[in-house]
Amino acid sequence: MSYNLDEHRGDNHFNCPVVAYYPEVLRLNVPGLKDKRFICDYLGIHRPKDFERKFPRVLDKYFPGIPAREVRAAVRGAYDAYARHMARVRARGEEMLRSARTKGVPVVVLCGRPYHIDPEVSHGIDQQIAQLGAVVVTEDAVNLRTEKFGVNVLNQWTYHARLYSAARFVADCGDPGVNLVQLVSFGCGVDAITTDEVRRILQEGGRLYTQLKIDEISNPGAVRIRLRSLFAALGHAEA
Repeated sequence: MSYNLDEHRGDNHFNCPVVAYYPEVLRLNVPGLKDKRFICDYLGIHRPKDFERKFPRVLDKYFPGIPAREVRAAVRGAYDAYARHMARVRARGEEMLRSARTKGVPVVVLCGRPYHIDPEVSHGIDQQIAQLGAVVVTEDAVNLRTEKFGVNVLNQWTYHARLYSAARFVADCGDPGVNLVQLVSFGCGVDAITTDEVRRILQEGGRLYTQLKIDEISNPGAVRIRLRSLFAALGHAEA
């Protein structure tokens, strides 16, 4: 899948190239797959009407006999389910922000990529932040709360556009209790760009930038120390 769904926050809406083309990597490098039913078709979920028309033909190559009308109905149902899911995520984010304001507790917008929700990857960092007394919301809960704006880099990846929009939300929200922590992992080369741009956006708004590199973490205690340092710095700034 070369493209992601367009959230209209960037110059384009490409998918991560590693994620998008892993099937090709597997097909060309895992000989055992030649004896398996391995599905490796090119799809474009960013164009719902075209996808609805094309997917029954793709599926029929591997699972013949499924009525096309059922496949099209399932495709429409999937898009509706995704829209409802994202609406719930954003509504929950708004609820958590209101709760934090009412209780007077800090908020951390925890930014990363969708796979960071996997506890095997994120090492429970969201829970550690919550245990320190902060409310945690994700970047996709707040990224649509900003208008599209220009950045100093080519903003062509959906998930990176979310990062920049979340940073803009934090920088412009006017609440010193709302801050951002960015997760980076797997040595993603583009993070050399995203980290600098997120830092710039935050610093222009007078906010601290915190990055947690979570590749091969062997001592979660080090993450906790970093988070405690962040909260201590915020407390000192407020004083």
